[in-house]
Amino acid sequence: MVQLNRRSFLKGLGAAGTGVISSSNAWALNRLEPIGDTLHQDYPYRSWEDLYRNEWTWDKVGHAAHCINCMGNCAFDVFVKDGIVIREEQIAKYPAVNAKVPDANPRGCQKGAIHSTSMYEADRIRYPLKRAGERGAGKWQRISWDQATEEIADKIIDIFEKYGPGKLKTHQGSGNQSMVRQSGPNRFASLVGGIQLDGFTTVGDLNTGAHLAYGNPLESFTSDAWFDADYIMLGMINPNATRIPDAHYIWEAQHNGARIVSTAPDMNPSSIHADLWMPIKQGSDPYLAMSFVNVIIDEKLYKPAFMKEQTDLPILVRVDNQKLLRESDLEASGSDEVFYHWDLNTGKAVKVNGSMGSETKTLKLGDVDPALEGQFTVNGIAVTTVFEQVKKEAAKFPPEKTRAFTDLDPEMVRREVRRMANARKAIVMLGYIISRYSNCLYTGWSYALAMALTGHGGKTGGLDTSWVVWNHPRWTELANFGGKKLPRYEAGGLGEFLRGNMIDGARQHFDPVKLKERVGFNIDEMEAMIKESIDEGWMPYYGEIKGMITVADNTFRRNKMADTYRKAHLEQASELYVNVNVRMDSTAEWADYVLPAASHYEAWDLRTQGFHRFCNVFTRPVEPVGDSKPDWDIMALLTKKIQERAIARGVSSYPDGDVTRDLHTIHDDYTMNGKLMTDYDVTKWMVENSPEFGGVTLEEAAERGFIVMNEHAGTNQPLVKDEPYNPFTNQTESKNPYDTLTGRITFYCDHPRFMKLGATVPTARQHAGPEASKYPLEFYSPHARWGIHSNWRSNKFMLRLQRGEPNIYINPQLAHQRNIKDGDHVRMFNGTGEFFAQAKFYPSIPVNSIMMEHGWEPHQYIQRKPMNNSMATFLQPLELVGGWGHLSFKYAMWNANQVAHESSYDIELARPEDLGDYS
Repeated sequence: MVQLNRRSFLKGLGAAGTGVISSSNAWALNRLEPIGDTLHQDYPYRSWEDLYRNEWTWDKVGHAAHCINCMGNCAFDVFVKDGIVIREEQIAKYPAVNAKVPDANPRGCQKGAIHSTSMYEADRIRYPLKRAGERGAGKWQRISWDQATEEIADKIIDIFEKYGPGKLKTHQGSGNQSMVRQSGPNRFASLVGGIQLDGFTTVGDLNTGAHLAYGNPLESFTSDAWFDADYIMLGMINPNATRIPDAHYIWEAQHNGARIVSTAPDMNPSSIHADLWMPIKQGSDPYLAMSFVNVIIDEKLYKPAFMKEQTDLPILVRVDNQKLLRESDLEASGSDEVFYHWDLNTGKAVKVNGSMGSETKTLKLGDVDPALEGQFTVNGIAVTTVFEQVKKEAAKFPPEKTRAFTDLDPEMVRREVRRMANARKAIVMLGYIISRYSNCLYTGWSYALAMALTGHGGKTGGLDTSWVVWNHPRWTELANFGGKKLPRYEAGGLGEFLRGNMIDGARQHFDPVKLKERVGFNIDEMEAMIKESIDEGWMPYYGEIKGMITVADNTFRRNKMADTYRKAHLEQASELYVNVNVRMDSTAEWADYVLPAASHYEAWDLRTQGFHRFCNVFTRPVEPVGDSKPDWDIMALLTKKIQERAIARGVSSYPDGDVTRDLHTIHDDYTMNGKLMTDYDVTKWMVENSPEFGGVTLEEAAERGFIVMNEHAGTNQPLVKDEPYNPFTNQTESKNPYDTLTGRITFYCDHPRFMKLGATVPTARQHAGPEASKYPLEFYSPHARWGIHSNWRSNKFMLRLQRGEPNIYINPQLAHQRNIKDGDHVRMFNGTGEFFAQAKFYPSIPVNSIMMEHGWEPHQYIQRKPMNNSMATFLQPLELVGGWGHLSFKYAMWNANQVAHESSYDIELARPEDLGDYS
């Protein structure tokens, strides 16, 4: 046999293009003719086969998940060779909850499947770094951990010495959602009294309407509970792109007979599989919800029994002042938290059981039959019912009238209302994008009303808010120092808006008269209501800072009016800015010190998430890259150095309200006197001391890769072993009150601000949009399929699955009007700024809308001008009220979102001089 060397083979290929074509003999190039035994011993380059074989050999297999801002929480096997992760794959061994429900396997997505490449990319931070030039100049000096922690420790002590406690912002972002990783920085913040903003509302993820209705926006369905629904509405949620591990339950429910309806401005990857796509006009969701309420009431599709027992709809309202009738109205020393309904059996007003002021904590009606409708007199006071008030408001929103807002056919709406009302189990799933509109509260509240009217609660359905908080007492204890000392928990959207000077962008972008016509208030009125909320103590805001430690939060990328926000924070944090991070993101770039954190494959950890009942175990499959360390260990080093330097400098305790900040014992306090020094120590302590894990050992959990939680994991009610988790069965079945002022699902709020803004009952309001400014195009930025916020957005494999650079989605009709072709670079602009992006044609988007998936880093944009530079924002004043039952500041439950979809833009073809090297 003639052997070919590589050079001869390539020369032969060079001739193939002409030789084969010109010859009548197909095998004229006789060096390429077929041979009999291609695996003969003389065949060249046999060693290449080992490259493939070696991909399937490894030294060990560990376990981990990928919990950077992610709701998936999927257990993976991690394969390691020579100390390097070579690949990962799903464990796919989760047991089914019962034989009638599909299991959760395999759980995973394309982002988790390439994490082993992301952890070794060029933006990975491997060593402690100290700024060697001006902030943001990109000049760094590599230093040791000892030098870094000593210098940071001294600067922290300096801040305490100069300004006292309360001037250090120690915010930890949504990049840390696993238990051990989150506990370290939060425990540190508890000990120093650092400012920690609400992680939900800083990014605009809180469904405030759900809290107003139920008293708990974090009580929802596990994804396996979707399977037995027979009606599911996807309300501005795109699970095929953003809930990849769980979406199968929706389509399995569809195969099981469920009707799936999608409401979205664009025909997204989930809409295409639905039974019906309702192309709703952007931002008009409250009008669709209220048209549902209108039809339910008009056609008497409601369920009186559920309404009387579970809701406040029978509770009495005074006719004269539109306030709820309270015990304090009728008795000299009566409570403001005891209410009445009219008993049809006795013909008189009866006190409601289960309210915050009631001594009888049950929803059971006993012999009482509350009236839903009518007008009555109680001690000379004319009263009516909440339901009567709801009926008046709902009458304003028949589908024929709301069509002007939603662009939806009235008959289609009526048909869907009937189907939903008559469903055995109906679920309205509201995505996080809802919360990024100023009318979020109205959307969630109105859909909750539609669900309650039709008796959908507990096992018969209800509102899905995309989150269930499990009961983890040891995690809470560890992160919050046992409650003995706490961080300065701050309202998230409020803190970002005020400390970041975002109000200037709002004034610049929105016309005050037009804005008030659209949303019910202007910027000046909003500012006055913000001041009232702070002055009255309704919402905590701790003012100007002097130092900042940012952990797992790309704050300079994600915040609106990004450049203004960054400048304001860097000016305030003049004494110190530390960034703890896995990668050099747009926020780490500006730090004084950058401390390298271990990735999820490099630390011991635990993670649960509300879509399923499994706690995934991270077994530190590989050692951290470079000198990076787990977050717990980083804070252990830092507290050790603070304690040493405090003692050396003669510093001890600083009074801080009811507690002291004890820097001279901070390391002992942080580590439980040396008991919890490492990530492994914390993981073992948490596993073996948490009742919801059922006494399993860490060794047993690490072997399997996950723990199946037991009944103690339920917060509102037990997590039943063989049933999917449905929200509020503790109320619908056990008849225990809701965590609301009246003890019932709430549809009447007589707080003065709600009354002032005409929102005592669920209603509809518009978002700002183009009509509130002089720019003609709607704009919205949903979550991306190819990243979780900014994480994985620069990964080479993810970039290959999309355009590879920031792009906007545009309707071809609008593109034609503006002389834009697919692939052109365009300029998006308004009065607050501009950014440049590639145009991608998307025929299903409305002609007057632009969509752009969020998460791109500023350095990926032309001229480093990101989308968020030009996105004006404001706050919804209703989300800032307090002093009214369950409406008071609650971390992750009640405070104002930072909204994102109120701005509008114009678009034009980018000029060559704008593009530079891109042109």
